[in-house]
Amino acid sequence: MPTEYVIQQTLLALTLSIPIGYVAYKRRGLSLGGVVTAIAIAITVFLTGWQTFLIFLLFFLSSTLLTKWRYKVKEEKQAAETGQGRGWRQVIGAGGIASVFALALAANLVNRCYNPEPSPLLKAFFTAMLAAIATSNADTWAVEVGAAFNREPRLITKPWVRVPVGTSGGVTIIGELASMAGSLLISLAALTLYWISSAYQLYPWSIFAVSPLRLALIVFIFGWLGEILDSVVGATLQVKYFCPRCKKLTDKKIHKCGLKTKYYGGFKIVSNEVTNLIATFISSTIAFVCSFYIL
Repeated sequence: MPTEYVIQQTLLALTLSIPIGYVAYKRRGLSLGGVVTAIAIAITVFLTGWQTFLIFLLFFLSSTLLTKWRYKVKEEKQAAETGQGRGWRQVIGAGGIASVFALALAANLVNRCYNPEPSPLLKAFFTAMLAAIATSNADTWAVEVGAAFNREPRLITKPWVRVPVGTSGGVTIIGELASMAGSLLISLAALTLYWISSAYQLYPWSIFAVSPLRLALIVFIFGWLGEILDSVVGATLQVKYFCPRCKKLTDKKIHKCGLKTKYYGGFKIVSNEVTNLIATFISSTIAFVCSFYIL
């Protein structure tokens, strides 16, 4: 029964996510608010199967490890995460869109119990959810790997303009390669779990009638596209400040030189988290539409 399934999945999500959240909080990977938000997202994605939870866990663990990698170098450039870890806003920015598609997919799974007729919405929400996770992973990998090297990014919309490391809209070749790798990781993980689920009839992934290789390709492409869109939105819509002393654009009100910056452009309401949401929504929605024609 749907009610039993929801209760079971919720309990499993809590059993697994609370210990992980506790460790993340103690190791300062997440703030307390970040932990609570992450657990709520974990419950949502677990309703679409333990397979999705594993995908999300892979995203969280790989991103956390890369955040800690060469942390001192990033800290010197003001490109490191705060010592308290990612807060609830950042968690929503990274996982909010994927959880919305997961919730829609879960609702369709419940509806399928009453109406067993196959619905193309199942594979569409499934694909969009995975593309959203791939986008978040690609973006995080691009930022954390790119910031770890001594190469000043160029603004994606104005390649002749250099910006400080960590500035939204700034891209490097190393960062883009990392972005591709991050999206590919989620794509291959989804492909592997789908194959296993299909071979052993593991619910619910086993009922999603998709072409595994085409699914993996869509997730990879739109995950990477989402990161590129994130850079474009970051460069055009996200609020930017200018340091009169260093003659540099930045996302921060106080530049690394210690001088207070001046408002330069963009919308003040469009923070980095809002940028993440916009880019992820666009890329995963396109993946949603493409699933009707490609899968």
